[in-house]
Amino acid sequence: MLFPQGPGATGEAQAATSFSTFSDGDGMIGKAAFNPGLHYFHSTGKPGPGPNFFQIYDRCDDGLTPGVEWLITEGAEAGTSYRKELDGDCKTSVLLPIPFRISALETHFGGKEMPSMTWHFYLKAQDGSYAHRSDSISDQMGSYANVWDREFYTESSVYREPYGRVGSTITVTVVPTDEAYSGGPVAADDDMNEMWDEIQEETPVPSDLSGDQVESLKKQLWCHLAFAVEGWTGGPTWDLEAERPNISWEEVKGLGDLKDHRCNWGSDEGSYYRPPTDGSDPADLAPVVDAGPDVTTDEGGEVTLRGTAADDRGTPTSTWAYTRGDDVDEGAACTFTDAGSPRTGFTCTDDGTYTVKLTGDDGAHHPVSDSATVTVRNVAPTLTLESPDDWDVHRVENEVAIAASFTDPGSNDTHTCTVTWDDGSTSRFPATSGRCEATHVYEHAGMDTVSVQVTDDDAGEDSGERMIVVYDPRAGLVSGSGTLADGAGYSVTAKYLTTGSTVPAGTVALAVPTEDGKKALLSTALDWLVITPEGKVAVKGRSATHGFVGYLEKDAFRGVVWPLSQGATPPSNPLYDSTPGASWDLDEARPQPLRTGLTVIDTGWIPGLPALPGGGLLGLGGTLPALLDGLPTLGGDVAVPDGSSS
Repeated sequence: MLFPQGPGATGEAQAATSFSTFSDGDGMIGKAAFNPGLHYFHSTGKPGPGPNFFQIYDRCDDGLTPGVEWLITEGAEAGTSYRKELDGDCKTSVLLPIPFRISALETHFGGKEMPSMTWHFYLKAQDGSYAHRSDSISDQMGSYANVWDREFYTESSVYREPYGRVGSTITVTVVPTDEAYSGGPVAADDDMNEMWDEIQEETPVPSDLSGDQVESLKKQLWCHLAFAVEGWTGGPTWDLEAERPNISWEEVKGLGDLKDHRCNWGSDEGSYYRPPTDGSDPADLAPVVDAGPDVTTDEGGEVTLRGTAADDRGTPTSTWAYTRGDDVDEGAACTFTDAGSPRTGFTCTDDGTYTVKLTGDDGAHHPVSDSATVTVRNVAPTLTLESPDDWDVHRVENEVAIAASFTDPGSNDTHTCTVTWDDGSTSRFPATSGRCEATHVYEHAGMDTVSVQVTDDDAGEDSGERMIVVYDPRAGLVSGSGTLADGAGYSVTAKYLTTGSTVPAGTVALAVPTEDGKKALLSTALDWLVITPEGKVAVKGRSATHGFVGYLEKDAFRGVVWPLSQGATPPSNPLYDSTPGASWDLDEARPQPLRTGLTVIDTGWIPGLPALPGGGLLGLGGTLPALLDGLPTLGGDVAVPDGSSS
């Protein structure tokens, strides 16, 4: 990928001594990395923007401006603070739709000292406030000298940097001149001392280095002067590292040894493995292997391992292997797309930390290996709730079945299903073959929101829910009429006639305000009636052209009306709703207080008692069957003139 780059922009420095990163749910927002001294030139072989610079990654189009503050904490400038930031928020465009820019913030520090410092990375909002600011980060500047009049080098720097995988080291980096490559072994003794003295004059090494460390640095310098053939043991910089052991002069100068260590002996990475004296051709060097950077991926997802393996006699045989970390569940397994290729895909069945090792073997030396870490993130399962459907109708004491399937890219995960039935009971059980299935019997009528959740063993979860209707034909009746503050009116009488009834008998009349004036609806059929033990009621039915749901309490009512052309159940934006946005679930329907009227709800009238007691509800008297038989047959809807009552 190409990135828009600001002044002095560079490729990413390798193994920066310190860094800070900000991220959000969409990934990295910004990153700052500090490169001491000529560390960047050393690591990449490419000149950077100068010594001691901060490399900045900035996500574009987020309204945030990145910057760095640093404070010198020792030396001649101790207590001096600095701040630099990039120029505003970067913007993408149709011609350059790149989401990041990579830029450099130079410190312009150059001197004989290696002062300690602390720094903060920040992102500023458009109003100038800190949207993000890192904690204090400690590091150390490197020394630097630009000396174009020197015979053997034009720049030198001393700085502290990571060394292998065991700690840090003092590194001396010099940029040699053409003259430095021309002396050869004969002149190296005199040239080394002269060059070393000049380096120490401009950029001295710390005084606390041991005698062996200084001796090793000088031997490395001698080696580069003596055998520097560009592209073999030389290059754009010569880098002398204090942690390399102080080997004997015989090993430094020996031609066979030189072809093995290339002036960089004692590496703990395996890149400079010294072969045993087994009679093999000393000119045949051991392979150089790099497993590539540490990477992160999702379980079940393939990530690319960017390893390399090289040998002076051609391409060595490459082999990948992996080991599971302590945080990986038993049974997890990984596969390589091509375990014999340095660049390969890698996929794991469970989350955790894995170590991948690339081994190169040229057939003449001990195999050489390098490792990288793969961090595999958990991915939550994805649930599909298959049944029941929303608004499914069930009779009390009949089984209600739920069925859901799910997928999970982490095939080594185990899963638990949890069903919340909305009547105070919960079912929890292990999933079977990627499914959650259960049944439940409701003892009371209601409108119940059933929730099904699947959770993997790493706490990843997904869920779905459906609202079902549970009716009880043994319940009593609802009868009443009234009006609301918005002018809507209702009249309702409904009852299941027998214990075997599947639909209620009765009638509902509604008059509701709409944009086109008040509309009167007369029911032609009732679909179901719910009367809960708490005295809450819901009744659903239809007229010739519209569907309706009425929610009733003794002193409150909610009416919902929609054209049947929009379906059998209410749409998200019905023609009329006296409590817009409230849940369809009866427990959360929020009916509105009555302006006038009364509703009587009998939760316990039992079929088989033919006469209504005490003259009947609302003074209607007689038997309920007689009452219902006497209701007129109702037909089409009626438009009510504005200003009329319902």
